[in-house]
Amino acid sequence: KQQQQKKNFAMAAVGDKSRLSASQQTEARRIFDMFDKDRSGRITKREFQAAIKEVSFADADATRIMMESDADGDNGVTFEEFLDALTYQTNAKGTSTRNFNKLVRLVASVHVAQNKTEELDYLEEYKCWPPPVVMVIFTIVEVAVFIHYSNVDCDNNPSLECPVSFSSPLAFRPGCREEVYRFLTYIFVHAGIMHILFNMIIQLLLGIPLEMVHGPYRVLGVYLMGALAASLASSVCDPNSNLVGASGAVYALIGAHVADLIVNWAEMPYRYVRAVVLGVLVGMDFSISIYNRYFNSKTDNVSYAGHFAGFIMGATLGTAILKNLRVEDYEVILKYIGIGIAVVGFIFALFWNIFYDYHESSCPDVSN
Repeated sequence: KQQQQKKNFAMAAVGDKSRLSASQQTEARRIFDMFDKDRSGRITKREFQAAIKEVSFADADATRIMMESDADGDNGVTFEEFLDALTYQTNAKGTSTRNFNKLVRLVASVHVAQNKTEELDYLEEYKCWPPPVVMVIFTIVEVAVFIHYSNVDCDNNPSLECPVSFSSPLAFRPGCREEVYRFLTYIFVHAGIMHILFNMIIQLLLGIPLEMVHGPYRVLGVYLMGALAASLASSVCDPNSNLVGASGAVYALIGAHVADLIVNWAEMPYRYVRAVVLGVLVGMDFSISIYNRYFNSKTDNVSYAGHFAGFIMGATLGTAILKNLRVEDYEVILKYIGIGIAVVGFIFALFWNIFYDYHESSCPDVSN
């Protein structure tokens, strides 16, 4: 419906510019910007010539089209003059605006065709070869480690709270900062069957489609950096708590989907549906997190700081390392902002872990 509206936008004069709806004026501005390549706020004769050539408008004359739309004769068509020429069948001098409106219709049609092509380009990025194995491999390893600790801690009978795995040499313990491997290995151990079940389902549902479009290395980078961000954030915000589970990395995948939506918005099929689903998912989760953290009287062992940091890492770093099918100027700015946020957060947490004085009891010897 939206595409058909774009095609038919300039089909008929409405007789009064004030009768243009907000959506029509927005679309008019979008088409105006397609002519105004240098973003000067004025369409020049050269830009009309470029548009005529682009859409193959036979026998069109840029000078005549300029005369039809340039009401004040200053050799530049402003947005107000652009709207006037769209709205009225003749200009103030009584000259028909027919050729101008025909050119606008052609440009609008090309715009729609380009959008459809861009969406097809994104769909074509989904590839089954090489197969998306990164999330599958991590899931298999995490399940295998869970089974091992189920045998050790639960007599092969896992439950909602067993195995806890906080005493595992893989678990993240802020006081054990010299054992740097813990900043990542904690993702392989989980606290109970519901914990691992939720994480495995979400990381497969979100990670595999992301990997099919952006490839294994980019998704692996987001996943591991999200895990690292979660452990670093937990060490800063909850320095006396231990951390297990792949939730931080999973939240990085959610953040990466947000980044993908931002940098590939024009090319993304069903973009509004994706945005609503992601918005509802993120909004509900963070609302529940805030409630449990500050208003629920029951003891809660969830590292919300880790979840939040993983999400932020995925959303910020994702703008830089995920594929961008068509780079816009604002996306380049977002990319550098994202990198800046990720780097500043990492450096702060790194220095915190170097200089913060953890109590010796925060890294007990659990080898026996």
